[in-house]
Amino acid sequence: MPAAERTHPVAEQAGAGAVMVLAAQRFASPLPPDAEPEPGQQAWEDLPFVTALLPRLHQAYRKLAYDVEIVENPVRRTVLEKWDDAVTKGFRIVHVISHGATSLADAVRSRSAEDSEQLCFVPSCGQTGNGTDVVQWVRTAHRRAEPMLFVVDLCRAGRAARIAQLAQVPDDELNAWVVAATSPAEPAYDGTFSEIVGEVLEQIAANGLDTDPSIEFVRWDRLVFVIQQRLTAAGSTQRIHATKIDPSQPPPELPFFRNPNWVSDERRARVQAITPPVRPFVADLGADHFIDRVGDHFVGRRQQLGDLAPWLDDVTVGGLKVVTGAPGAGKSALLGALACAGHPEIVAAVPDVRACLAAQCPEGTPSANDGLAAIHARGRDLDAVLVSLAAQWRLDPGEGALSARALVAAVLDLETVPALVFDALDEADDPVHLLRELLLPLVRAVRADGAPACRLLVGTRRRPDFEPLLKQAGAAGAVVDLDDVPEAELRADLEQHLLRVLADHTAYREPARRHVRAVLARTVARTLAEDPRRRREWGPFLVARIFSRSLVALQPATDAVSAAVLGASAPRTLPDVLELDLSLHPEKDALRAALAAVAWAKGQGFPTEAVAAIAPAFHRSVTEDNVRELLAAGRFYLRTSVEADGSVLYRLFHQGLADYLKATPWGKESGHEDPGSPRDRELPS
Repeated sequence: MPAAERTHPVAEQAGAGAVMVLAAQRFASPLPPDAEPEPGQQAWEDLPFVTALLPRLHQAYRKLAYDVEIVENPVRRTVLEKWDDAVTKGFRIVHVISHGATSLADAVRSRSAEDSEQLCFVPSCGQTGNGTDVVQWVRTAHRRAEPMLFVVDLCRAGRAARIAQLAQVPDDELNAWVVAATSPAEPAYDGTFSEIVGEVLEQIAANGLDTDPSIEFVRWDRLVFVIQQRLTAAGSTQRIHATKIDPSQPPPELPFFRNPNWVSDERRARVQAITPPVRPFVADLGADHFIDRVGDHFVGRRQQLGDLAPWLDDVTVGGLKVVTGAPGAGKSALLGALACAGHPEIVAAVPDVRACLAAQCPEGTPSANDGLAAIHARGRDLDAVLVSLAAQWRLDPGEGALSARALVAAVLDLETVPALVFDALDEADDPVHLLRELLLPLVRAVRADGAPACRLLVGTRRRPDFEPLLKQAGAAGAVVDLDDVPEAELRADLEQHLLRVLADHTAYREPARRHVRAVLARTVARTLAEDPRRRREWGPFLVARIFSRSLVALQPATDAVSAAVLGASAPRTLPDVLELDLSLHPEKDALRAALAAVAWAKGQGFPTEAVAAIAPAFHRSVTEDNVRELLAAGRFYLRTSVEADGSVLYRLFHQGLADYLKATPWGKESGHEDPGSPRDRELPS
């Protein structure tokens, strides 16, 4: 006789937020240990691991706000009834644990003769057949109005994930999704898959698998990746199989596991909703980078804005202008303000950026311009830049592979002279190649009417190999060197910036503190602007920004005298102000290690897993358990973007910070040698 059935029911109305777990632990006729039945046999080995698994799965699903019904040791009739309940009562997830049986035409023919798309859940009675075929369940679920997830922990479970009929269905129309313990031909192993799934469910409840707050549900490819990653880390050789998605299409929005970090943010959603080919432009622009810079108290630079905005608007002229200066001088903030205020798609998505700039400096606000393209070149190569520019300018460079020469030729055929804001040339993947193959040819190209091909505004640090660009701009008086701004102008801009910051500071925002914050802002501005030699090394705006953060932890000034003393104590260099700020954090060494790990990021940034792998090389206290807290503590220094699987990528908000932390990951006075690339180090396992 089969083992006694046990059902732990959900609430009477299961609704869409319910999970059914069908699990068979004991069977009518057990086989010898570790033996799988031959075709035609009806005897199955008991699965003792199921007893310990079920409470954990119940708890894990409950943490994700699911109602859970566990059906333990069901006979075939019960399996049929419960599957019918799952379909008719709108269960969202069906999780099955048992043996998996396939069917041969008869006992003498080879496995090549069997139905490759049949996989039966073996009930406790050991009788498979009609109503126990999981593959058929999946086909039935696809016909439902709402998506259903199958978690299949059976031998040869991959058959349920590789159904030919459903493989042709577009992702956004597929309603049956499968993550399976093994390939279509392999056995499962003692519930390891379900155990790992339980761990991953708990991780989703804790941190959403590091899914970006703009994404409501954990994405499918992220879920599958983490399950496989944890299986491998646990020493398992299992290779899970899952429903495949089309990487050329937008990721499907599957309502299985809500991201606990999700925040309904209409502003950010508008940016995310921009459609191709404009969305790649927003990604290339680094919208979060530019928008944060402009929105975070961007003030000053009226002279430069007033010169550059009319030039960007003038569709009858072309030419080159270069903005340069020390790290932190404000190059990206200046170019970002112009780009965010001038591109119509960004203006439509985040109109407050343009409105903010226009209120401060109407003469320095460019018009919305369909011919304006923008590239933030950090970590990008020539091919990526060409693809983005072709989309932004709506060019047709002809057949074949896109080349710089073809793009320049297509630009010359445009009806009006376009504009390009090109920031962070020095941070590109191969900046000299970009300069020689694209930027200089664009500058030198001439239209049939004698006008230059485009208006090109480049932001970069000075480097000897950029001399051809700087020389050409310099000959026309078109180099804007932010290090050469008159001291009085710089001091006024810094003071205005600091006044805006301090007006939001908890210790200085009260009306009675108005005079105190005015003295503090004026003194800090004077301190940072007075030494032009230091300004050449470290831009004062970056130093001021970090010192403003440090004021949160420093003893606040209470009168004009203490404000003047505090302002005069402001560090004048990036190393000094960063060391001050880190020293004020209770876990300063661990925080530094996490930020130093992020400093090595390329392109859009590092995922949390990479930071957790690299940071312990700089300080052993950083672990998988505390790395997220450290990243949260260091969020002032970080910018984020979204990986294709929905996870967060981290990078430092300024290259000057990255350069310094890469050189001093253990501390300024640690005595360690240059660490070299983390790839060359033996990282902790």
